[in-house]
Amino acid sequence: MVQWPWNKIRSKLLATGRNRLWAALLCAGFVLPVQAIDGVTLVLSEEGRAYADLAEKVRQAVAQRPGSRLQVSTLSLAAFREREGEISRSGALVVAVGLSATQAAASLDSRVPVLSVLVPRSAFERVARERGRQADSRSFSAVYLDQPFSRQLSLVRHALPERTRLGLLAGPVAAEQLPLLQAAARGTRFKLGVEKVAREDEIIPALNRLLRDSEALLFIVPDPLVYNRSTIQSILLTTYRYQVPVVGFSQAYVRAGALTAVYSAPVQIGQQVAEIALALEGDKGRSLPPPQYPKYFSVAVNHQVARSMGIEIDNEAVLYDKVRRSGELEP
Repeated sequence: MVQWPWNKIRSKLLATGRNRLWAALLCAGFVLPVQAIDGVTLVLSEEGRAYADLAEKVRQAVAQRPGSRLQVSTLSLAAFREREGEISRSGALVVAVGLSATQAAASLDSRVPVLSVLVPRSAFERVARERGRQADSRSFSAVYLDQPFSRQLSLVRHALPERTRLGLLAGPVAAEQLPLLQAAARGTRFKLGVEKVAREDEIIPALNRLLRDSEALLFIVPDPLVYNRSTIQSILLTTYRYQVPVVGFSQAYVRAGALTAVYSAPVQIGQQVAEIALALEGDKGRSLPPPQYPKYFSVAVNHQVARSMGIEIDNEAVLYDKVRRSGELEP
């Protein structure tokens, strides 16, 4: 890692003008490393159980680390906007919880470390593009909400060992992620069928075509066009009629009628956030890690759906252990 002579750079900024030198550094492709942090500021997109659980887990994990002096504070999005200048000068790691907080925090000075959480990979990458932060992962990074495709395919392999033909209903968001899924499936026994849709009224006709030659349907990309409150029941009823199980991306979809899912609870992501913050504490010049998938995860199974479809499936603990021992994480 490049060790920046920060004092010399600071003097140069004062001598030659902040804007001119900063622009030159950016044009040259340089990003100044994150300085040692002295606190964590959690910015919550909205009130809600998931956000509160994550914030509480970060506080607990930091407080339990012997010798840590990190102070953890929580702000609403409105309070963050009012105190943006103060936060930029505070020396704290900003943890943007949810999409709205991520969009707001993306406008901070690039020397302020920002970690986005509870946001899908596709949404984080879109914000990074829109705010010009794609090449800035050392100070603008994420722990994605969604799981790596290799982990999801590992769940399918262990939960449905006899099934090889997988279907994916892809709206615009899933279509962007399709190359990553195809790369994860390459070299496996799976055959992937895809139906792309651009409007809601295309969903059920496309799903009917897809299910005729699919042994399982992948619900593994949070695509708001395809999977939302107005479509989910129709999709699940259609798959049930075909007796094709659904592999989802959240515990909520398993409760609604998907067979199984691998997911990360807010407290699990909160633990990962705390570990990242503690690694930055007191380590001058250390950068944020690159955007990454959740380190900790769980498996959910809807045993009632399994029984109604005549599917024999392991329980959650056994499936979790099998997926964990696969040890896969894609970049």
